[in-house]
Amino acid sequence: MTDKISGIVIGVRDYSENDSLIKIISPAIGINSYLARGSKKTNSQLKIATQLFVHGDFFGRFPKRRGLGYLNSIESVTLFDQISLDIVLNAYASHIAELLIAAFDENSEIDHWYLMFIQGLKKINDGLDPQIIANIFEIQLLAVFGVEPNLRADPIDGTVEGEFDFSEQYNGILAKQHYALDPHRLHANPKAIYYLRLFSEIKVSQINSIQISANIKRSLQRVINLIYDQQVGLKTRARRFIEQMETLQNKFPENPTN
Repeated sequence: MTDKISGIVIGVRDYSENDSLIKIISPAIGINSYLARGSKKTNSQLKIATQLFVHGDFFGRFPKRRGLGYLNSIESVTLFDQISLDIVLNAYASHIAELLIAAFDENSEIDHWYLMFIQGLKKINDGLDPQIIANIFEIQLLAVFGVEPNLRADPIDGTVEGEFDFSEQYNGILAKQHYALDPHRLHANPKAIYYLRLFSEIKVSQINSIQISANIKRSLQRVINLIYDQQVGLKTRARRFIEQMETLQNKFPENPTN
């Protein structure tokens, strides 16, 4: 008997000379790994399944609980062409995928996150800012990791509007009138904190355009990285790569005259 699932490839690694292990996220059974026999052969139908973010219908044997399944074939293939061609877009998409893999055990029911993931890939592929799409995932996945900084109201008097900074001491936002209570607050751009709060609730499907300055984006990423470093203890390989690219760009900025 052959099983069928629809899903997206989010991880690929070598298994043997001709075979690969393919990690797929599916709305039906979550994230699981499958052996793709012969996938590295030139004429293999499964060769396309060794590309990250391939979306399609996969056929094979899929374990109901734990254990390694295997793939026989793939049909109805869709590619996110811009993500596959652009190293930066691919890095941000990979970062989101690595976060999902770290957040959920195999066979976890994650239909909401699957839908959000495919929407995020579409937005990135269509040209929306990949950092902002990744930031939304980073912030909203904090609860899954068991980390929930207070982004709703100032803990001192319940203020919900106005200017805020991020405070490790109070594990969340701190209103301007209480800045003196934490001399070690992050001194983040207030607009970055606005987006931090907004992105904790917004749906990816609601985003049709993004116009945020580079300075605010850097400040926002600094807050998110602090939370992940100090409370989650996770830095994905893709995030390290993104930071290396940013370091190189700062060291060797493009010269418009050349």
